[in-house]
Amino acid sequence: MHAHPSVASYALTDCKLRNVAPSGLSMDMEMKAGQTSMPGAVPGHAVENIGSSTCRLVMFELKAPAAPAAPAAAASMPASGMAGNYSPVERIPVDDPQTKAVTAALFMPPGAGPFPAAIVLSGCAGLGPDVPVVKRLLADYGPAGVAVLVLDSFTPRGIDQVCNNPNMAETVGMRVRDAKAARAWLAARPDIDARRIYLQGYSHGAITAIAATDAQYPQAAQHGFAGVVAFYPYCNAKTRLSVPTVMLLGGKDDWTPPGLCQDIADKTNVQITLYPEATHGFAAQGVDVVYLGHRLRYDAAATQDALRRALALMQVPAK
Repeated sequence: MHAHPSVASYALTDCKLRNVAPSGLSMDMEMKAGQTSMPGAVPGHAVENIGSSTCRLVMFELKAPAAPAAPAAAASMPASGMAGNYSPVERIPVDDPQTKAVTAALFMPPGAGPFPAAIVLSGCAGLGPDVPVVKRLLADYGPAGVAVLVLDSFTPRGIDQVCNNPNMAETVGMRVRDAKAARAWLAARPDIDARRIYLQGYSHGAITAIAATDAQYPQAAQHGFAGVVAFYPYCNAKTRLSVPTVMLLGGKDDWTPPGLCQDIADKTNVQITLYPEATHGFAAQGVDVVYLGHRLRYDAAATQDALRRALALMQVPAK
Protein backbone atom coordinates (compact mmCIF):
# COMPACT_ATOMS: atom_id res chain seq x y z
CA MET A 1 0.00 0.00 0.00
CA HIS A 2 1.09 3.56 -0.69
CA ALA A 3 -0.42 7.05 -0.89
CA HIS A 4 0.10 10.28 -2.85
CA PRO A 5 -0.31 13.95 -2.03
CA SER A 6 -2.19 15.97 -4.66
CA VAL A 7 -1.21 14.36 -7.94
CA ALA A 8 -1.66 14.77 -11.69
CA SER A 9 -1.16 11.91 -14.13
CA TYR A 10 -0.74 11.57 -17.90
CA ALA A 11 -1.15 8.24 -19.70
CA LEU A 12 1.57 7.47 -22.23
CA THR A 13 -0.13 4.20 -23.20
CA ASP A 14 -3.57 2.65 -22.80
CA CYS A 15 -3.85 1.34 -19.24
CA LYS A 16 -6.22 -0.96 -17.43
CA LEU A 17 -5.63 -0.89 -13.69
CA ARG A 18 -7.12 -2.28 -10.50
CA ASN A 19 -7.04 -0.07 -7.40
CA VAL A 20 -7.31 -1.87 -4.07
CA ALA A 21 -8.19 0.04 -0.89
CA PRO A 22 -7.03 -1.03 2.60
CA SER A 23 -10.56 -2.40 3.21
CA GLY A 24 -10.04 -4.92 0.38
CA LEU A 25 -12.50 -3.17 -1.94
CA SER A 26 -11.16 -3.12 -5.50
CA MET A 27 -12.23 -1.07 -8.50
CA ASP A 28 -11.06 -1.35 -12.09
CA MET A 29 -10.35 1.71 -14.24
CA GLU A 30 -9.10 2.46 -17.72
CA MET A 31 -7.07 5.37 -19.07
CA LYS A 32 -6.46 5.95 -22.75
CA ALA A 33 -3.12 7.19 -24.11
CA GLY A 34 -3.08 10.98 -23.89
CA GLN A 35 -5.69 11.12 -21.11
CA THR A 36 -4.95 13.26 -18.06
CA SER A 37 -6.28 13.05 -14.53
CA MET A 38 -6.01 15.38 -11.51
CA PRO A 39 -7.68 13.51 -8.63
CA GLY A 40 -6.19 15.50 -5.76
CA ALA A 41 -4.71 13.62 -2.83
CA VAL A 42 -4.91 9.83 -3.17
CA PRO A 43 -5.04 7.93 0.16
CA GLY A 44 -3.71 4.44 0.85
CA HIS A 45 -4.10 1.98 -2.02
CA ALA A 46 -2.36 -0.66 -4.08
CA VAL A 47 -2.40 -0.79 -7.89
CA GLU A 48 -2.33 -3.82 -10.18
CA ASN A 49 -1.97 -3.79 -13.97
CA ILE A 50 -4.77 -6.03 -15.24
CA GLY A 51 -4.30 -5.17 -18.90
CA SER A 52 -2.56 -7.25 -21.53
CA SER A 53 0.31 -4.78 -22.07
CA THR A 54 2.66 -2.55 -20.11
CA CYS A 55 0.99 0.54 -18.62
CA ARG A 56 3.10 3.71 -18.73
CA LEU A 57 1.98 6.74 -16.74
CA VAL A 58 3.73 9.98 -15.89
CA MET A 59 2.72 11.21 -12.43
CA PHE A 60 3.41 14.62 -10.91
CA GLU A 61 3.06 15.18 -7.18
CA LEU A 62 1.89 18.75 -6.71
CA LYS A 63 3.02 21.26 -4.11
CA ALA A 64 0.54 22.23 -1.42
CA PRO A 65 -1.55 25.31 -2.29
CA ALA A 66 -0.57 28.66 -0.87
CA ALA A 67 -2.07 29.45 2.52
CA PRO A 68 -4.57 32.09 1.25
CA ALA A 69 -6.34 29.43 -0.82
CA ALA A 70 -7.88 27.78 2.27
CA PRO A 71 -10.23 30.65 3.23
CA ALA A 72 -11.46 30.87 -0.37
CA ALA A 73 -12.32 27.16 -0.37
CA ALA A 74 -14.06 27.48 2.98
CA ALA A 75 -16.11 30.44 1.72
CA SER A 76 -17.49 28.31 -1.11
CA MET A 77 -18.78 25.69 1.30
CA PRO A 78 -22.58 25.92 1.76
CA ALA A 79 -23.44 27.12 5.26
CA SER A 80 -25.64 24.05 5.69
CA GLY A 81 -22.74 21.72 4.89
CA MET A 82 -24.82 20.21 2.07
CA ALA A 83 -24.84 20.91 -1.66
CA GLY A 84 -28.02 21.51 -3.61
CA ASN A 85 -29.81 23.99 -1.30
CA TYR A 86 -31.73 21.24 0.49
CA SER A 87 -33.61 22.03 3.69
CA PRO A 88 -33.85 21.03 6.46
CA VAL A 89 -30.40 19.41 6.65
CA GLU A 90 -29.83 16.41 8.89
CA ARG A 91 -26.43 15.39 10.29
CA ILE A 92 -25.65 11.69 10.36
CA PRO A 93 -22.70 10.42 12.46
CA VAL A 94 -20.20 8.37 10.42
CA ASP A 95 -17.20 6.16 11.11
CA ASP A 96 -14.57 8.66 10.00
CA PRO A 97 -12.03 10.23 12.38
CA GLN A 98 -11.70 13.31 10.16
CA THR A 99 -15.38 13.83 9.38
CA LYS A 100 -17.63 13.17 12.34
CA ALA A 101 -20.88 13.49 10.39
CA VAL A 102 -22.20 13.76 6.84
CA THR A 103 -25.26 15.69 5.77
CA ALA A 104 -28.59 14.57 4.35
CA ALA A 105 -32.09 15.75 3.54
CA LEU A 106 -35.09 13.57 4.40
CA PHE A 107 -38.33 13.72 2.43
CA MET A 108 -41.25 11.87 4.04
CA PRO A 109 -44.50 10.83 2.34
CA PRO A 110 -47.80 11.96 3.85
CA GLY A 111 -49.17 9.73 6.58
CA ALA A 112 -47.91 7.94 9.67
CA GLY A 113 -45.79 5.14 8.21
CA PRO A 114 -43.72 3.15 8.76
CA PHE A 115 -42.55 3.69 5.17
CA PRO A 116 -39.97 2.03 2.95
CA ALA A 117 -37.06 4.36 2.25
CA ALA A 118 -34.54 5.00 -0.52
CA ILE A 119 -31.09 6.38 0.28
CA VAL A 120 -30.11 8.40 -2.79
CA LEU A 121 -26.42 8.53 -3.75
CA SER A 122 -25.42 11.13 -6.35
CA GLY A 123 -23.00 10.80 -9.22
CA CYS A 124 -19.32 11.69 -9.09
CA ALA A 125 -19.96 15.44 -9.49
CA GLY A 126 -21.90 15.61 -6.22
CA LEU A 127 -25.41 16.65 -5.30
CA GLY A 128 -25.43 20.07 -6.94
CA PRO A 129 -25.58 18.79 -10.53
CA ASP A 130 -27.96 16.00 -9.48
CA VAL A 131 -30.70 18.33 -8.20
CA PRO A 132 -32.78 17.65 -11.38
CA VAL A 133 -32.44 13.90 -10.73
CA VAL A 134 -33.73 14.22 -7.17
CA LYS A 135 -36.52 16.61 -8.16
CA ARG A 136 -37.79 14.11 -10.73
CA LEU A 137 -37.76 11.09 -8.42
CA LEU A 138 -39.44 12.97 -5.54
CA ALA A 139 -42.42 13.63 -7.81
CA ASP A 140 -43.02 9.85 -7.96
CA TYR A 141 -41.74 8.54 -4.63
CA GLY A 142 -43.71 10.73 -2.22
CA PRO A 143 -47.13 9.86 -3.69
CA ALA A 144 -46.08 6.20 -3.83
CA GLY A 145 -45.38 6.18 -0.09
CA VAL A 146 -41.57 5.92 -0.24
CA ALA A 147 -39.37 8.11 1.97
CA VAL A 148 -36.23 9.55 0.36
CA LEU A 149 -32.96 10.35 2.13
CA VAL A 150 -30.58 12.36 -0.07
CA LEU A 151 -27.05 11.77 1.24
CA ASP A 152 -24.06 14.11 0.79
CA SER A 153 -20.68 12.50 1.46
CA PHE A 154 -18.69 15.17 -0.38
CA THR A 155 -19.53 18.63 0.97
CA PRO A 156 -18.83 17.89 4.66
CA ARG A 157 -15.38 16.66 3.63
CA GLY A 158 -14.66 19.67 1.41
CA ILE A 159 -14.78 17.50 -1.73
CA ASP A 160 -16.09 19.15 -4.88
CA GLN A 161 -16.18 16.08 -7.14
CA VAL A 162 -14.44 12.73 -7.66
CA CYS A 163 -15.02 12.30 -11.39
CA ASN A 164 -11.33 12.28 -12.27
CA ASN A 165 -10.05 10.56 -9.14
CA PRO A 166 -8.42 7.28 -10.24
CA ASN A 167 -8.63 5.80 -6.74
CA MET A 168 -12.26 4.81 -7.07
CA ALA A 169 -11.87 2.04 -4.50
CA GLU A 170 -11.20 4.61 -1.80
CA THR A 171 -13.97 7.04 -2.73
CA VAL A 172 -16.49 4.22 -3.11
CA GLY A 173 -15.38 2.67 0.18
CA MET A 174 -15.91 6.01 1.93
CA ARG A 175 -19.43 6.27 0.53
CA VAL A 176 -20.25 2.66 1.42
CA ARG A 177 -19.46 3.44 5.06
CA ASP A 178 -21.60 6.57 4.90
CA ALA A 179 -24.50 4.65 3.34
CA LYS A 180 -24.40 2.11 6.16
CA ALA A 181 -24.46 4.91 8.71
CA ALA A 182 -27.42 6.47 6.92
CA ARG A 183 -29.24 3.15 7.00
CA ALA A 184 -28.70 2.83 10.75
CA TRP A 185 -29.94 6.40 11.23
CA LEU A 186 -33.10 5.70 9.23
CA ALA A 187 -33.72 2.32 10.87
CA ALA A 188 -33.87 4.00 14.30
CA ARG A 189 -36.85 6.11 13.23
CA PRO A 190 -40.32 4.75 14.07
CA ASP A 191 -41.75 6.14 10.81
CA ILE A 192 -39.33 4.07 8.66
CA ASP A 193 -39.67 0.34 8.00
CA ALA A 194 -36.15 -0.87 8.90
CA ARG A 195 -36.65 -4.02 6.81
CA ARG A 196 -37.26 -1.99 3.65
CA ILE A 197 -34.37 0.45 3.30
CA TYR A 198 -32.95 0.54 -0.23
CA LEU A 199 -29.95 2.11 -1.90
CA GLN A 200 -30.59 4.11 -5.07
CA GLY A 201 -27.45 5.34 -6.82
CA TYR A 202 -26.52 7.18 -9.98
CA SER A 203 -23.20 6.56 -11.77
CA HIS A 204 -20.57 6.74 -8.97
CA GLY A 205 -23.43 6.44 -6.48
CA ALA A 206 -24.66 3.33 -8.30
CA ILE A 207 -21.17 1.83 -8.13
CA THR A 208 -21.25 2.53 -4.39
CA ALA A 209 -24.67 0.91 -3.97
CA ILE A 210 -23.50 -2.23 -5.77
CA ALA A 211 -20.26 -2.38 -3.77
CA ALA A 212 -22.21 -2.11 -0.51
CA THR A 213 -24.11 -5.31 -1.31
CA ASP A 214 -21.54 -7.22 -3.39
CA ALA A 215 -20.83 -10.52 -1.64
CA GLN A 216 -17.26 -10.63 -2.96
CA TYR A 217 -16.30 -7.73 -0.64
CA PRO A 218 -16.00 -7.98 3.16
CA GLN A 219 -17.85 -4.69 3.76
CA ALA A 220 -21.01 -6.23 2.24
CA ALA A 221 -21.47 -8.53 5.24
CA GLN A 222 -24.55 -7.68 7.31
CA HIS A 223 -25.27 -4.53 5.31
CA GLY A 224 -29.00 -4.61 6.06
CA PHE A 225 -30.17 -3.12 2.76
CA ALA A 226 -33.31 -4.61 1.22
CA GLY A 227 -32.29 -3.96 -2.38
CA VAL A 228 -30.47 -1.72 -4.84
CA VAL A 229 -31.50 0.52 -7.72
CA ALA A 230 -28.47 1.31 -9.90
CA PHE A 231 -28.68 3.92 -12.66
CA TYR A 232 -25.85 3.60 -15.22
CA PRO A 233 -23.21 1.99 -12.96
CA TYR A 234 -19.73 0.77 -13.86
CA CYS A 235 -19.79 -2.99 -13.36
CA ASN A 236 -17.37 -5.77 -12.49
CA ALA A 237 -17.88 -9.20 -14.07
CA LYS A 238 -17.19 -10.86 -10.71
CA THR A 239 -19.94 -9.01 -8.86
CA ARG A 240 -22.18 -11.24 -6.70
CA LEU A 241 -25.18 -9.23 -5.55
CA SER A 242 -26.66 -10.34 -2.26
CA VAL A 243 -30.01 -8.53 -2.60
CA PRO A 244 -32.49 -7.85 -5.43
CA THR A 245 -30.90 -5.27 -7.72
CA VAL A 246 -32.42 -3.29 -10.58
CA MET A 247 -29.84 -2.03 -13.09
CA LEU A 248 -30.95 0.70 -15.48
CA LEU A 249 -28.57 1.21 -18.38
CA GLY A 250 -28.23 3.49 -21.40
CA GLY A 251 -27.47 1.84 -24.72
CA LYS A 252 -25.53 4.93 -25.85
CA ASP A 253 -23.68 5.44 -22.56
CA ASP A 254 -20.08 6.37 -23.46
CA TRP A 255 -18.93 6.72 -19.82
CA THR A 256 -20.02 3.54 -18.07
CA PRO A 257 -20.51 1.03 -20.91
CA PRO A 258 -23.65 -1.08 -20.40
CA GLY A 259 -21.92 -4.20 -21.70
CA LEU A 260 -19.86 -4.40 -18.51
CA CYS A 261 -23.05 -4.92 -16.49
CA GLN A 262 -24.54 -7.30 -19.04
CA ASP A 263 -21.37 -9.39 -18.71
CA ILE A 264 -21.78 -10.04 -14.98
CA ALA A 265 -21.30 -13.79 -14.64
CA ASP A 266 -23.61 -14.37 -11.67
CA LYS A 267 -26.92 -12.71 -12.48
CA THR A 268 -28.67 -14.00 -9.36
CA ASN A 269 -30.72 -11.14 -7.88
CA VAL A 270 -30.10 -8.90 -10.92
CA GLN A 271 -32.73 -7.40 -13.21
CA ILE A 272 -31.13 -5.48 -16.10
CA THR A 273 -33.04 -3.04 -18.29
CA LEU A 274 -31.33 -1.44 -21.29
CA TYR A 275 -32.72 1.71 -22.88
CA PRO A 276 -31.18 1.58 -26.39
CA GLU A 277 -31.20 5.33 -27.15
CA ALA A 278 -30.36 6.58 -23.65
CA THR A 279 -27.01 8.12 -22.72
CA HIS A 280 -25.24 8.40 -19.40
CA GLY A 281 -27.18 10.67 -17.04
CA PHE A 282 -30.51 9.98 -18.75
CA ALA A 283 -32.40 10.54 -15.48
CA ALA A 284 -31.28 14.18 -15.07
CA GLN A 285 -34.35 16.17 -16.02
CA GLY A 286 -33.67 18.96 -18.52
CA VAL A 287 -29.98 18.11 -19.00
CA ASP A 288 -28.30 17.95 -22.43
CA VAL A 289 -24.55 18.57 -22.07
CA VAL A 290 -21.11 17.16 -22.73
CA TYR A 291 -19.31 16.73 -19.39
CA LEU A 292 -15.67 15.63 -19.26
CA GLY A 293 -16.05 14.44 -22.84
CA HIS A 294 -19.19 12.36 -22.21
CA ARG A 295 -22.70 13.02 -23.52
CA LEU A 296 -25.38 13.38 -20.83
CA ARG A 297 -28.94 13.81 -22.10
CA TYR A 298 -32.28 13.52 -20.32
CA ASP A 299 -34.58 10.80 -21.61
CA ALA A 300 -38.07 11.28 -20.20
CA ALA A 301 -39.46 7.93 -21.35
CA ALA A 302 -36.49 5.97 -20.03
CA THR A 303 -36.62 7.83 -16.70
CA GLN A 304 -40.33 7.20 -16.26
CA ASP A 305 -39.92 3.49 -16.95
CA ALA A 306 -36.82 3.27 -14.73
CA LEU A 307 -38.57 4.87 -11.76
CA ARG A 308 -41.53 2.56 -12.27
CA ARG A 309 -39.20 -0.42 -12.03
CA ALA A 310 -37.50 1.04 -8.97
CA LEU A 311 -40.82 1.55 -7.19
CA ALA A 312 -41.89 -1.98 -8.10
CA LEU A 313 -38.81 -3.23 -6.23
CA MET A 314 -39.43 -1.05 -3.19
CA GLN A 315 -43.11 -1.84 -2.87
CA VAL A 316 -42.54 -5.61 -2.62
CA PRO A 317 -43.73 -6.52 0.91
CA ALA A 318 -40.92 -7.34 3.33
CA LYS A 319 -40.45 -11.04 4.01
